[in-house]
Amino acid sequence: MIGPEDLDELATGRGGERVLDTLRAGQITKHVLLVREVAHAARGRVTAAVEVLAAADAKDPAATRALLGHPQIGAWAIHCLTGAVTPEDLDHLHGIAAAAAARAGLDASWAAGLPRPRLPIPALGTALVERGAAVAVSVRDGRIRAGAVDVPADPSQDGPGWLGLRSLEAGNTRLYLDDLDPYRDVYDLQLTGRLSPEDAEHWRADTAAAGALLAAHHPWHTLSMSRCLTSVVPLSAAGRSATSRDAFGAAALARPPDPRRLAAGLVHEQQHGKLNALLLFHDMLRPDPPARRYYAPWRTDPRPAGALLHGCYAHLAIADFWRTEFIRTGDDLSAVEFTRWRVAVAETLETLDASDSLSPAGQRLVDGMRARLDSWLPDHVPADADHRARQTLAAHRTQYARP
Repeated sequence: MIGPEDLDELATGRGGERVLDTLRAGQITKHVLLVREVAHAARGRVTAAVEVLAAADAKDPAATRALLGHPQIGAWAIHCLTGAVTPEDLDHLHGIAAAAAARAGLDASWAAGLPRPRLPIPALGTALVERGAAVAVSVRDGRIRAGAVDVPADPSQDGPGWLGLRSLEAGNTRLYLDDLDPYRDVYDLQLTGRLSPEDAEHWRADTAAAGALLAAHHPWHTLSMSRCLTSVVPLSAAGRSATSRDAFGAAALARPPDPRRLAAGLVHEQQHGKLNALLLFHDMLRPDPPARRYYAPWRTDPRPAGALLHGCYAHLAIADFWRTEFIRTGDDLSAVEFTRWRVAVAETLETLDASDSLSPAGQRLVDGMRARLDSWLPDHVPADADHRARQTLAAHRTQYARP
C-alpha cells in the first residue's frame, strides 16, 4: 500500500527504495492479471503457448512475473482486451511463452502457426521465420529456437534470421533500446524504424554519459530510474517525448542534442511513469467535466486536470534536475531552466488548487509539491537568467492566447 507518508515522500519528486519497489510491484501485478485474462481468452487458438506460459510460471514465478512486467507486454495486453484483436495479436503469446520458458529454465517445444514472417520475443528480439508456416518453437537449457532461427547466446546481437533487442547502460540501470516490438506504438508519435548500427551507437554513448551524470550528481533520480524505467523507444521527431500508462517502464524519446538534455529527458519521462504507477493506488482527482481544460505552460493546447497534474509532477523533477545542475556548474542554461520550470510548476499548482478537481490524496500530493518548491525560494539565480526565463514563460502564454 501507499500511505500518507509515502505520498509526502513522492511529492518531493523523489522517493526511497521501499516506496519505489511498491510502485513497481503494483505495475507488475497489473501486467500479470492482464496477461492471464488475455491467455484465458486466447486458449482456443494458442493453447500450447498458454500451457507453456503456465508451466513457466509454476516453475519460477519470480522470473515469469519479471518478464510479464516488460513494458510492451502491458501495452499488448491492453490492446487485446480493449482494441480490435486480430489472430496476429493472440499469436504474440508464442513469443511471450518462449521468453518465459527460457527465463524459468523450462524445456518445452510446440508448434506455432504464424501468419506473419516474424516471431517477436519480448525483452529479447525478433526471429524472422517463414511466412504462413507452422513454426516449431523450442526452448532447451535456456536457449530458444524458432523454425530455423537460433536465438544467439547474446540475444542483443543480430544473427542469421535474428534481430536483437539492443541495450543501453545508464549508470547502474540497463535499458532496452526498443526499435522492434510491434506493440511499442502507443504514443501517437512517429517512431523510428530499425536503427542503423551507427544510430544505435550514438544512443549508447549518449545514454552512458547521461547515466554517469545522473549517478554522480543526481543519485535520487538514478534510484527512481532503476525502478521506473526499463526501455527507451526512439522517436524520429526532434524534441518529442511521451510515456504511456499502458506501458509502465517505457519512455519514448527523440535523441536530444547532448547527454545532459538526455539525462533531463529520462528524468522527465520516468516521473510520468512513477505517477502512473501511483494512480493504481490512489485516485488523485475528483470527476471533472470532460470539456473542462486549463492552460499548461509546457503545451500549446489546453489540458484536462489529470494531464495538468502529470505535467506538474514531471516538471517539478525537471526543476530539481536543473537546480542541482546550477548549484554544481553555475552555468547559464541551468539557471534559466531552473527558474523557468520552478515558476511554471508553482503557477500551475495554483491552477489545480482553484479547479476544485483534486481528491484528498491529490491535494496532499500537490501540497507536498508546493512545499518542495517553497524550499527553493532562497535559491537565487542571476537577474538576467531570471528575466529571460520569465520572458520565455510570458511569450508562451501569449502564443497560447492567440486565436
